[in-house]
Amino acid sequence: MKRIPLPHSPNGWFKVVFSDELEVGDVKPIHQFGKDLVVYRGEDGAAHVLDAYCSHLGAHLGVGGKVVGNQIQCPFHGWRYDGTGLCRDVPGFATENAAGGGRRVPAFAVREQDGFVWVWRREGAEPRVEPPRIPCWDDPDYFVVVREYDVECTMHAALENALDVPHTAFVHRGDFRGKGSREIEAVRRRIPGGIEVEYLGEPPLSGATHDADGKPIVSWHWDRFFLPSLAQVEYKTSGGRHLINTLPHTPVSEFRTRFWLVSCWKVPANKRAEMGPIIEKQLDTILGQDVEILREQTRRIRELGGESYRSTPLDLMGPEILRMLRQAEQALPTDSAPIDRRIKLRVF
Repeated sequence: MKRIPLPHSPNGWFKVVFSDELEVGDVKPIHQFGKDLVVYRGEDGAAHVLDAYCSHLGAHLGVGGKVVGNQIQCPFHGWRYDGTGLCRDVPGFATENAAGGGRRVPAFAVREQDGFVWVWRREGAEPRVEPPRIPCWDDPDYFVVVREYDVECTMHAALENALDVPHTAFVHRGDFRGKGSREIEAVRRRIPGGIEVEYLGEPPLSGATHDADGKPIVSWHWDRFFLPSLAQVEYKTSGGRHLINTLPHTPVSEFRTRFWLVSCWKVPANKRAEMGPIIEKQLDTILGQDVEILREQTRRIRELGGESYRSTPLDLMGPEILRMLRQAEQALPTDSAPIDRRIKLRVF
């Protein structure tokens, strides 16, 4: 059993906060990538993310700092920084040309999209791509459940768990799968920016299995991973049912990961009052079970000093996610190895 050193998060877009959590003038301290950051929204409505510590004497800009115009002011001596991290004012100087003096703190590129504030992992870098999309989150035909979790595990472990089918019959038995046995086929393929596994022959997970004419309802299921840290699970049926879960992950530290669930269910408006609480309860139960099993897995990983796995062909996502994370971390091409695979498996 090989012990694998933990990968660091590669460059790319990571979620910071929900846009509606950050009003004009708000200042929020955050901790991710193993460092302290501050996010604030200026009077012009733009969000900014900076290193949390003032370049003067190291005061925390997110603890007592305040927004002045489109700048953030240090709570210690009032130094002001703009969204690029450049110091624009040092109160007390008698001459204007001495203010700032080229002093700065590290700044991070920011985008707002699909209700999220996203930050580019590498400070001072120009993003090469735009943030990932969150399908259906603002579609009026969908009932949307949003959850946030801080989980005691590595980012890789959290991503693998989100996209691992075999564990569901045991960790979630009775709540999600675990009620019968059926042989299906899985096809893994490369997609732009990531990988996808499509499951063929899987029955609908809930509701009717036959239509009004007695014909079997066909179900489609896809699991997807997009670099650097987004998991996605999608189900469709020939009966018109549709569910898509999108889970952005952000490493807080080596053994702690924050992830958000945006779960979008196509539910008629007149049934949401009835179905909404059922959907929310099911999701909370399932995610709570995942948090517990990941905590126990992490205890063992820490004892071993790294992830230590004996993977099988059933592990369609985990090893590939790890490989892609490592290649991206080293700025290597992530599509350099064959990835296509088709296997038979039994789901319960």
